[in-house]
Amino acid sequence: MTTKRNTIVTCAVTGAGLTPSMSPYLPITPDQIAEQSIAAAHAGAAILHLHARNPEDGRPTNDIEVWKQFVPRIRENCDAIINMSASLGATAEDRVSAVLALRPDIATVIVGSMNYGRFKKANDLNITNLKYDWEKEFLFGESAYTTVTQNTFAKIGQMIEIFSDNDIAMEFECYDVGHLYILEYHLNKIKGVKRPLIVQFLTGILGGIPSNVEHLLHMKQTAEKLFGDDLVLFTHGTGPNNMKAAAAGALLGTNVRIGQEDNIQERPGVLFKSNAEQVEKVKRILGELNVATASAAEAREILRM
Repeated sequence: MTTKRNTIVTCAVTGAGLTPSMSPYLPITPDQIAEQSIAAAHAGAAILHLHARNPEDGRPTNDIEVWKQFVPRIRENCDAIINMSASLGATAEDRVSAVLALRPDIATVIVGSMNYGRFKKANDLNITNLKYDWEKEFLFGESAYTTVTQNTFAKIGQMIEIFSDNDIAMEFECYDVGHLYILEYHLNKIKGVKRPLIVQFLTGILGGIPSNVEHLLHMKQTAEKLFGDDLVLFTHGTGPNNMKAAAAGALLGTNVRIGQEDNIQERPGVLFKSNAEQVEKVKRILGELNVATASAAEAREILRM
């Protein structure tokens, strides 16, 4: 079993799954992403998980020039650990390009393909009025029902090798139990992956594992069996149950993730006005449960950064 430490709070600031028409508070432009990230760090987020978006229409992008407009600014204005997603692009080289250019503390690697029911995001939020044409196709068009996240064994292995060769720590996103075994396969083949091993349980996507406590416990026990003690686990639930998933994960002994990437509603019909508001809420919940949260400095010590 892993040693009990203060719980690390990750804030996922904007993501690639929710869209601008869902909330005016979803950060889209580099300025908005930077401002909300810095505020979330000051509110107590020890890690900032980042995506980039086209500032004109909020479409997800991996354009290095867009990344450059906010990552350095975040670094200069807070001490939070920077975690960049490497999920966009047809090839491993495409996906890692922005990470290699900006060299964050951590890069996120998804370790399995999945039937991704993107339409559920709009259904959960009862969204019907969309401003941009890309949102309509993204949430209600054919692609919303045919998308499979393409994370092949070859692509995963290439990304792990590239990040290992460039001495960049990785967070491995697992959408289901089978993804843990895919990760074990790669770690048995590829040596030199930085430790501790950082594993994020991404739950609540239609096509992946739900956020129920029994599933979280199964994921945790399986990860500990496969990877041993030198392991740092995180839990987040996508959608309206993300705060419940965070509380359950923390009580099970994992670290947690919240943020506008995962959920924009404080309660049905009430939008979170910022990422900092989400950080404050999860810290309040964990405080009531007598779960102490880690500072950025403590998180760096836990993750040996």
